Parts: sequence; structure tokens; C-alpha cells
Amino acid sequence: MQIDPLPASFSNLPTDIFNLPKYEEIELKKPHLDYWKIILFKTLIFSLLLVIGAACLIFFNTDLQPFWIYISAALAVFFPLLFWLKKAGFNKRGYAMRTHDVIYKQGLIQQETTIIPLNRIQHIELNEGLLERYFKLAALQIFTAGGQTGHLNIEGIPVEEAKSIRDLILHKMEKLPKPTAS
Repeated sequence: MQIDPLPASFSNLPTDIFNLPKYEEIELKKPHLDYWKIILFKTLIFSLLLVIGAACLIFFNTDLQPFWIYISAALAVFFPLLFWLKKAGFNKRGYAMRTHDVIYKQGLIQQETTIIPLNRIQHIELNEGLLERYFKLAALQIFTAGGQTGHLNIEGIPVEEAKSIRDLILHKMEKLPKPTAS
């Protein structure tokens, strides 16, 4: 087996990582404020179901009836904490479109920043649920070849903006060279 010599123009110079562009410096666009109303509504429904479940459990289980005050106190502490965590997590979300990639950041306790190169996107969906349609919001779901970990779901975008982003990504995807398997 003979190894082909490297072309004369090949170079592999070291890169100064401190001079690379920093994604942290990109100003991220926040979800629309009406998306907070959707999160709030869904959290209220969850809370209501939890209270009904706890009430049924206490009412039908006589062994738990003496502890109703403790269960109520635990729920009284849990719900404000839950709403605070949801609001703080909402405030940490953001997205940005760049020339060659999409950035999405989320998370309060565990912060995640996902950067997907446009040439890795396989397809993109625009989703609108019942509440989202009422508030004229949408979610962009971006799929890559990376399986479940490669998917990105950006929620709380105004519908017209989501359509524009989808069309922009599709347009850029047509112009970018697709990666080849080696």
C-alpha cells in the first residue's frame, strides 16, 4: 500500500483560540413576551391538577387526613418556587441567526447553548399549537443528522418572524455545500 504524498499547498497552522469569535458575545433575541403567558397557563393547569390530585388523595385516604396541613404547606411552598423557576428559565432563553449557524440558549440550573451549522440541518418545521395560534406565536423545530441530541426546538417566536427565519434557513441551506462522508 502506497500513501499519496501531501500536496505542496497543504498547511496545518496552529489556531489561537483566544482570537476566535466568541458566541457568548452574540446578542440573543428573547422569546416573545406572550410566550410567558403560555408557559404560565400550562403551569397553572399542571398546578391545578396537582392540587386536585392531592385533595383526592387526602379525602379518600384516611391515613393521610391528619397530615393535610403539612401537604398543604408543602404545596404552598412548591408553587411559588415552581413559578419563580419557570420565569427565571424564561428570561434565560434566547436565539440568534448567524451567517453559517443558528444559536439557541436555554436553562437556569443547567444552561445549554446549542449551535447548529446550517449545512448540518436536514429539515425544519414550523409548529403552532392551540395557544400559540391564539397569541400568533410559533415554534421552529430544526432537525439534524445527529439524532435526538441534534434536534433544536425554539419556542415563542412570532409567526411571521418564524416563517421568515424558516425561509432564510432554507434559502441559505440551498446555497451551502453539503458535508461529504469520509
